[in-house]
Amino acid sequence: MDFDVLQTRVTHHLATGRDAEAISLLKDNLNDYQHVAEFWIYYTACHLNLEQWDDAEATARTALTLNPEHPVAGEQLAVALSSLHRRDEALAVIQQVITVAPEYARGHYLLGMILLGHVQNNDERILARQATEHALKLDPENPDFYQGAALAADLADDQNSALGFLEAGLRIDPHHQGLLRAAGSIKNGHKVVGDQGVLLCGMLASDPMNEKLHGDYAENFLEKQVVYADRWWLFTPILAVIAAFGYGGGSLGKIVVIVLVLVGAGVFAWWNISTYKKTAKSLPSGYLKDIHSRFPTLPKAVRAYQGSWVVAVAGALAGCFAPLAGAILMILSIVASRVAATLIRRENSAPPTDRTDPEERRVHLVRLSGGFAAGFWKRVLLVIAHLILFGVAVSQTNHMATVPLASVGLELLVIGGVLAYCQFRLGFKNNAFAYGLAVGASAKSRNFALLRGNIGGMYFIGLHLVIGLIAFSAALSLLVQSPESIGATDNSVDEQPSGKVEEPSQTPTIPTQIPSVKPEDFSITPLPELPDLPSLDQ
Repeated sequence: MDFDVLQTRVTHHLATGRDAEAISLLKDNLNDYQHVAEFWIYYTACHLNLEQWDDAEATARTALTLNPEHPVAGEQLAVALSSLHRRDEALAVIQQVITVAPEYARGHYLLGMILLGHVQNNDERILARQATEHALKLDPENPDFYQGAALAADLADDQNSALGFLEAGLRIDPHHQGLLRAAGSIKNGHKVVGDQGVLLCGMLASDPMNEKLHGDYAENFLEKQVVYADRWWLFTPILAVIAAFGYGGGSLGKIVVIVLVLVGAGVFAWWNISTYKKTAKSLPSGYLKDIHSRFPTLPKAVRAYQGSWVVAVAGALAGCFAPLAGAILMILSIVASRVAATLIRRENSAPPTDRTDPEERRVHLVRLSGGFAAGFWKRVLLVIAHLILFGVAVSQTNHMATVPLASVGLELLVIGGVLAYCQFRLGFKNNAFAYGLAVGASAKSRNFALLRGNIGGMYFIGLHLVIGLIAFSAALSLLVQSPESIGATDNSVDEQPSGKVEEPSQTPTIPTQIPSVKPEDFSITPLPELPDLPSLDQ
């Protein structure tokens, strides 16, 4: 077969996603063109599309052996090495390509993208932005390069430039999948492309066989499930405070409180169901099953939330009659909701498909750390809200006051525990706190930034663990005490003490009623005789 015909057919197969057929065609013509570098470049393109990274590396090296200065072969080898998580080798190869062909725009673009994949310090962040923008200057009509420039600007916290590159690239190609997908990871990208879920739904309609789009669509749906974590964190303590007013009141008061509990729980359930339905409304028919198969813990989390709601309502109703039993049920409800929130956060941080791959594990743990550490000041406000609820509940002097404290303690202990686990597994250099500071530091000050990041991370984790432990211990302490120690709800007082009243040895208590004094209750010791005193007149 003539090489031009072979090239045309292989290119068509690659464009239509028939990579296996393209490889079969190349194998049939291997003996005729094995000495041609371009032949091996097409071979490498097939392996890259099929994500066969080892084979892609081998064929790219063969092409470079035949033509050491071919920029496309060098670019392909760099992509294969980067996908194999051999970053330093990939950077060395692409820098060699730029040295040999300084006007090759894709070489600069790929240099920036490799650096953006795992930025080590601020110098690399600056170099990544320079490289992507230089590629754009060399070829200003390529929308791929606008995508790279937008991502680099976003990493540098230059939101205006990032959105500008995004808009400029979409003006060239309004349907460019790379730019549209990148908008979901760029801050305020929705201002340019609209809601990411609706956008991905439209993209899937035009390209239903694109597996990457299906993955992005499912991930977008999963990200929207994180919203329930804070809602449930506050729901159970509010319900407990309402129930606390039902125990000390009369029959009418209990009825009013029970009605308030049922109405409040019903409104909360309606709110969450409507949110879920609104999120799932844009899903194609039967697509929810596909999402559940991709994220198998998501249905478990939903069931845990449902169980948490049922137990919380049961606990609130029980608290109107038996506060201790109600408080225990509501604490179990809090445990169930925290389990559900943790499952969703874990699934949302891309658990590694290959647990033996250290890079996948690192990315997962960094994302997991970021998910749990985010929203610190919002968390502070919610803790203050819990303390206010505790103050209101403790005024009713029954065990339901333990629920807000237990809620604070469990949430902070979960956050601190997960962050401590990630910190330990990632180590000194790769944990999220250290990495976050190292990215903004120069190469010379990187070690100092890592040290500061680790110290700050340990302080952040310790703050959550200590406060969480104090709050949960206080909740358990109140839970095991009698109602009288919190403050008796029964207003009746015995007229006479039933036994002998003894004063405590250390902390005196003020009796609520003073017993009547009887002479026989006292033992009077006679005074010693005083000597006769001389008269004042003498």
